[in-house]
Amino acid sequence: MIKSSVRAGAFLTLAIVVVWLSACFSTASAAVSDNVMMHETFQQFDQTLDAGWRTLQLKRDYLGAAASIKEYMTIHSAKLKPWQTDSLAFHLGHVYAMADKRHEAITWLRKSTTDHLMGNSAYVKAYIAFLENNKPELLAARHTIATADPGPWRVGDLREVDVMLGYFGDPFEAAWGALNCHNHAIKENKRGWTSYCKAINEKYRGIYKIHGIK
Repeated sequence: MIKSSVRAGAFLTLAIVVVWLSACFSTASAAVSDNVMMHETFQQFDQTLDAGWRTLQLKRDYLGAAASIKEYMTIHSAKLKPWQTDSLAFHLGHVYAMADKRHEAITWLRKSTTDHLMGNSAYVKAYIAFLENNKPELLAARHTIATADPGPWRVGDLREVDVMLGYFGDPFEAAWGALNCHNHAIKENKRGWTSYCKAINEKYRGIYKIHGIK
């Protein structure tokens, strides 16, 4: 009777272990297949034009892109350098701005400059001023960028700020799309750009017509 009880207990324990291991392997497999981007290097995920969170942006899945950036920041928090954390926070603010989630966008944009003093703070201030409909602050940010020492990003930053001024009061997605969808040097280097820009242009046809874009 005791031997039978011991045998039954052993089988029960073995069954529990098997079920537990199966669940673990199943979860691990799901994580690998469902979160492929989480295995990318920071360079691939955040700094490559046709990889990482940008693949979701090109599908206009801005909230999906935001979720992927948050997940990446959580998973890799221990090894991210301060400037990399700032870059991710800025891009999180960017995709929220594209989704017209202004409060969330401003929160993350501010975080990108306050935690580690991101170098191009005037550019970030321009984003925030646009989202807050604060034209004097946007003009002040432009002046700061224009009078700064020449750097690798100044020309691009000024171009974006000028588009923000031109599309002031319009959705951020319309302003950003106007710049990027009608710059052939940019769009020819990005996968999926054609379908993305088609959707942008169809959505903001009225706004673009006012600005002289056919």
